Amino acid sequence: MALARVARAWHRLMLRTSLQRRVAVIAAAFLAVVVVFATVVGVGLLNRDDVSDDPGSWDAAVSAATSFRRDFVELHVTHQRYMVTRALADLERREVLEVRVDGRLSALLAAVDETGDADFHEEATQTGREVDRWNLITYGQLQAVRSGNLESIAISQQGGPAGRQFLKTYDQVDVLAKSLDEERSRAIRRAAERERNWLALVVAVAAVALLLVATALYLVRRWVLRPLDHLSAQMLRVGGGDLQTPVGLAGPPELAAVASSAETMRRRILDELADAVAAREALQQGQPLVAEVRDQLQAHPVPDLPGWAAAAALRPAEGLLAGDWYDVLPLRDGRCAVVVADVSGHGARAGIVAIQLKRLLEAALHLAPEPDLALAMAARVFADEAERFASCVVAVVDPDSGLVTYANAGHPEPLVVRSGPEGVRVVSRLRPTGPLLSWLHLDVPGAWTAATVPLAPGSTLVVYTDGLVEARPTGSTDELGVDRFLQALAPHEELTPAVIVDEALDVARRWSGGRVRDDVTLVALQRLGSTARTEGERTRTGGVAAAGE
Repeated sequence: MALARVARAWHRLMLRTSLQRRVAVIAAAFLAVVVVFATVVGVGLLNRDDVSDDPGSWDAAVSAATSFRRDFVELHVTHQRYMVTRALADLERREVLEVRVDGRLSALLAAVDETGDADFHEEATQTGREVDRWNLITYGQLQAVRSGNLESIAISQQGGPAGRQFLKTYDQVDVLAKSLDEERSRAIRRAAERERNWLALVVAVAAVALLLVATALYLVRRWVLRPLDHLSAQMLRVGGGDLQTPVGLAGPPELAAVASSAETMRRRILDELADAVAAREALQQGQPLVAEVRDQLQAHPVPDLPGWAAAAALRPAEGLLAGDWYDVLPLRDGRCAVVVADVSGHGARAGIVAIQLKRLLEAALHLAPEPDLALAMAARVFADEAERFASCVVAVVDPDSGLVTYANAGHPEPLVVRSGPEGVRVVSRLRPTGPLLSWLHLDVPGAWTAATVPLAPGSTLVVYTDGLVEARPTGSTDELGVDRFLQALAPHEELTPAVIVDEALDVARRWSGGRVRDDVTLVALQRLGSTARTEGERTRTGGVAAAGE
């Protein structure tokens, strides 16, 4: 249930999300991909500049330490040989090596500094001190040799001080070289691990980017291209001559507005076709008589009731005349009466009987605005019409309290409906309170009674004739019915009287295969939540002239 509610909430949100916002979401997804990818690359490049993890700097330090150790060993050996041979060549060789060792030591210090490791810098500096001590010892020995004093030479060499200092210096350099080599190995491992991590991160970001791109393309297809294709298919169908299937789109508001305009155009085309057929049939009925009867059955302008909205329409089955009629009459006590009647038969004679019934009901309601009494008086019309009868609903509405007092003479049950999250539901039905109007019940006392139902804010009273719910395709007995009528209203979030009337006429026409076979009349009266009324909620009136709306 929770998932279903979330899905419905998401669906409603998407219906309200404009095409511009959907495109903005897709653009934001692409921007996010670019930002994340650039961040990953930037962090990787910064990490590559970390000197402590650069194997190259450690390679240079290890190479410098190894070269220094080799040359220092050769320098010590050359010095020892000179002390034995006193050969000038060995002395010259020692001087060359001494300069080289000084250079190697400077290179070692510089290479260690490049690693950025303070501990290794201290070790290299200590190595330099040990070399200075060795130099100091060997310089004393060289000085003794130059003096030619054998006793001084013996003293300088007593105990092998140069050898001991050499070993100490060699151990210092050897430890430094091994430490540098170990650190180089760790740096190589860290660099390799960093490369692997960076590569894995790049692959992950690329995968996410590809996923986002695929998602964006899917959203473009689902949010933009698919609604456009659906709307295009509907427009092509209408252009191909299928005028019975409505045009609608549950998608971005911009495209939904285009679909609404196309649906208005489709209904207008159908109305024009219906008017053309009706005009041809009117010629057959006799145009002067048709015009007179039509004018007589025209509904009064609906009174402007603060806090209420209404809409009505009549669509005759033949020509321009119908046995149905409706009216909304203001009464002298401040209430108003909604009257809908359906006289049996079609054509001119049914129209004349409808005029008589209308006049009697108007007079009765002005004299005594009680629905049951008005029906009893109007039934006198059928005293000389034994072959005819009529169903009729008279509903007297109190605009202040919302109470509806009605009498139903065998008419299809009017509905009080309300729209909510679960769709359109029937709050109450105005069931028959007496028989059909006919000569059989002219003198039966109390044949019709009155009943009362409340109309809460947001509820709508829908009064209709049987031509709506009994609409059926040619050669079929499958009638439209109340349930299918309410299902046609369900997709509309705002259930105004105008929407109810338009959808009722359209669904009846579609269910009948293009043209209804019985008069369809409909009046919708809605009690608003406030006294404000929009232009779209203004009442549509016009009696027979409203046919085709």
